[in-house]
Amino acid sequence: MKTNQLFSFLMLSLAFLVSSCSGSSDDIPEVNATSILITSNKLEVDLGETLTFSVKDNLDVNLTSTASIYFNNTVITGTSYTPSQDGTFAIRAEYEGLKSSSIYVKVNAVNTLSSIVVSSSSKEILLGETVTLSAVGNEGTDFTNEATYFVNGLEIAGITYAPSKRGSEILTATYSGLASNEVNLLTGYKQKVLIEDFTGTWCGWCPRVSYAIELVEAVIDASITVAIHSGSTDSNNGYYDPYTYPNGSVFGVNSYPTAKLNRKSEWNSPETSYVSQVKNLVENGGVQRIKNIGLKIASTLTNNTLDIKVNSGIIGDLDGEKLVVYILENGLNYNQENYTTYFGGQSVLSNFEHNKVLRQVPTDLFGDAITSGDYDTTSNTYEKTFSVDLFSSIENKANLEVVAFIVDSSGRAVNVQVSAVGETKDFE
Repeated sequence: MKTNQLFSFLMLSLAFLVSSCSGSSDDIPEVNATSILITSNKLEVDLGETLTFSVKDNLDVNLTSTASIYFNNTVITGTSYTPSQDGTFAIRAEYEGLKSSSIYVKVNAVNTLSSIVVSSSSKEILLGETVTLSAVGNEGTDFTNEATYFVNGLEIAGITYAPSKRGSEILTATYSGLASNEVNLLTGYKQKVLIEDFTGTWCGWCPRVSYAIELVEAVIDASITVAIHSGSTDSNNGYYDPYTYPNGSVFGVNSYPTAKLNRKSEWNSPETSYVSQVKNLVENGGVQRIKNIGLKIASTLTNNTLDIKVNSGIIGDLDGEKLVVYILENGLNYNQENYTTYFGGQSVLSNFEHNKVLRQVPTDLFGDAITSGDYDTTSNTYEKTFSVDLFSSIENKANLEVVAFIVDSSGRAVNVQVSAVGETKDFE
């Protein structure tokens, strides 16, 4: 009896203990997420690449498959997206009222081949020179060795081209059905510079220009000088010069010395310090300048008659060009006043040798018009001939030279050539 009572007491105590320890489930607080975060597998892609996104809350619970993902404020389907345009875009996520901060993805445009650009190693060359061609796609790929090249629409072999004649030609290329731009190639004439030295035997500062001309000739082979003497023809006058050109006043030069380059530009003084001014007219960074106009001179001396033939090669249409022809004499010896330190520095340079002295002008001083009637279809050049009775004042006909130059409509000398009497000086 006592045993049963004890057992009942123990069972009741155990039940009370279990009840006391279990408590109520309402007493455990619930923890909820307070923010979400979106990430991307890449923050910069090329157009056509796919982005993959991931979304987690601050409890590190993966919500990617259930969150709403927005690309540029437009909800996407799924967890990846392939942009259809380039630019920088905002990506964010939303889940049960929670919104993530935006992340930004840059999408780069990818150029596709849509055109090619042809280039030439030079756009102006002399006859006998070669150019090298190249071709590049608009997206930067070099197709030089794969492209096909054309000159005036005719295919050429390889990537080099050496013109067989002077003229203006159009270079193009094709690759994979794409046609290139056009490049104009001028195969022209060597640029030379005309130096007109307005001087006088009485002019003490004029040897400065003579010395500067020697400096020019030492660094380039493309200068042609004409010495135009001015002064009195009266031997008793202090300004007497036996080589005075009678019509020199038409040039309007009032200060001596004066030197003009290509007839329009004055050579800066002191000329000895401005050799580069002359050099730059025929060279560009050490590269020979090319012109679309060139000259050829041939002459024959018979007794006192000088027959001259000048051919003018002009690439392109005529535009008011004129031809000027000079006859010069070298080796004239006469005293020269000298205020400079050049040529020994003496105050009078005894029997100074005067060269390139202007003696006669078969054309108008400012040029004879070149017309289509002067065109020679055989040589494809403009041709003019002159038969000149030489002045008795010329001392030695064997020392004569012929200078010919073309001036444009403004009167500027475009190109010039010189030839000794009795020789033919071809185009250069």
